[in-house]
Amino acid sequence: MKICVVGLGNIGFNLFTYLGERFPGKVMGVDVNESRIEELRSKGYRVTADYRELTGIDVWLMAPSTGSQGQNLFAALEKMIINPGSLISIESTLPPETMIRVREFLEKKGFELGNDLFLIHVPHRVMFGVDKTVCDTPRVMGAYTTACLEKGREFYTPLVPLLVEVTDIRVAELSKVVENVKRYVDVAFAQEIYGHCIDQGMDFDELRRAVNSKSNVELLSTDWGIGGECLPKDMGFIRTVCHSTMLEGTEQADRDYRARLVQQVGSAKEVLVKGLTFKTGVKDLNNSRGVDLVRALEVAGNTVWVQDPLFTSIELREAGFKAEDEVNEMSKKQDQVAAKIVMDRHKALDLK
Repeated sequence: MKICVVGLGNIGFNLFTYLGERFPGKVMGVDVNESRIEELRSKGYRVTADYRELTGIDVWLMAPSTGSQGQNLFAALEKMIINPGSLISIESTLPPETMIRVREFLEKKGFELGNDLFLIHVPHRVMFGVDKTVCDTPRVMGAYTTACLEKGREFYTPLVPLLVEVTDIRVAELSKVVENVKRYVDVAFAQEIYGHCIDQGMDFDELRRAVNSKSNVELLSTDWGIGGECLPKDMGFIRTVCHSTMLEGTEQADRDYRARLVQQVGSAKEVLVKGLTFKTGVKDLNNSRGVDLVRALEVAGNTVWVQDPLFTSIELREAGFKAEDEVNEMSKKQDQVAAKIVMDRHKALDLK
């Protein structure tokens, strides 16, 4: 069996390395980012940017970032050399109604699903910082034919703790989007309640402890706003098919919260922002609301230093930020604390 993982970002690379351990010598990876390919090759991984090198593939696992209309997924499908009898599993999170377009695309290529080609949708699930791999949690699987489901079951059952099969592939497609949008709504609600606690002089952490003592309720913690790639993207996906004043208000609530973080500081201040990654414990600045906050504070006329336990001062400076050690050095010279305001990511409205 020859396996290829398409798309080697955070999700795809995690899948690629996991399968490489389960199927030594049988897994290849492909990505359009040639610098990413060069980086991985230098570390000894079997990867390529040229689809012509990928022949005789039995299982294609699709994990590219799809783009707003699924365009990256279809660009990959167009380049793939698809053999009759192979299994194609779409693991990317999709805009609703994308799978029907994938089916039509493959049928126009002359493939009959469930006979000479097997198509399934198994949207990835992983909580980085909690799960080690994308196969550590139950997965949902949908398909258009029973034969496709059987082929998918044969491949995934040994890999995941539970495979949840659904009879309507649209349910599989929507399930991942709903999971992320549900979390978006929960975080926005937490931000609203946190802001209320600040206005009323109440302890939000104490409120969370009280609320979360009930087993079926969880009031989440807050951060610099709702960032990362997945939650905002999937909110956009669902709003194209579900026109909801509640979801519109949720997006606006998050924008208002992030604006409040900047407005409370004002201008001409010296600020230390503690925590810069898009998510606590994950060394990644892409799609980070912490980065957005720093830039917004700077635009407002403030001098901003940053601190993050996952980055060295050199790395932060190379990324274009003023590192905390510069604050300390200035403090020594001025015999005073240079950062007048300290902002912590989980207590962003509790200015110190």
